[in-house]
Amino acid sequence: MNLLTNWIIVGGTGRNTGKTTLVEKIIKKFCQQVPVTAVKIANIKPGSEHLHGHDVTSFQQKILIKKETRSDGSKDSMRFLKAGAQTSWFIQTEDTYLSETYPEIQTILKDARWVVCESNSLLKFVRPALFIMVKGKNNISDRKEASGLLQMADVVVEALQWEQFDALVERLAIKKGEFILLK
Repeated sequence: MNLLTNWIIVGGTGRNTGKTTLVEKIIKKFCQQVPVTAVKIANIKPGSEHLHGHDVTSFQQKILIKKETRSDGSKDSMRFLKAGAQTSWFIQTEDTYLSETYPEIQTILKDARWVVCESNSLLKFVRPALFIMVKGKNNISDRKEASGLLQMADVVVEALQWEQFDALVERLAIKKGEFILLK
């Protein structure tokens, strides 16, 4: 498993918990100091298509990797650019192709110095400097998976608790070329 000390990954127990808002806040904090690359990974599991906030029924490729160029819309990858990310990527794949997708992700991000990623699925391949979970009350998409992810998290914040989000972001820092969480 690759240790990526220049990465923060934000995951969550379901949709509409504030994950994207938290990623935006992290980007805003660091974008004036360092070039931030943002990544949104939509890992589509069979039977979970309805859990994704975009049209996956028209998804015909096994892997979709798109560099976002616009910041004037409401897609998560656009919101990341608007928050100050230098580059933003949207990656969509079916769960069964995730192992094939990861090397492609490595290739497109090989020059990225600071990465903030919204994903639960990448934890199968990497260990970021910080893994933050946003925990919702009634929207756990897969209880067993969510339980394991919550145990792996460096920090857990409650869904839509903006004060918790802000307090957490205040504790984030860069020290000696790594993302860290201050006490």
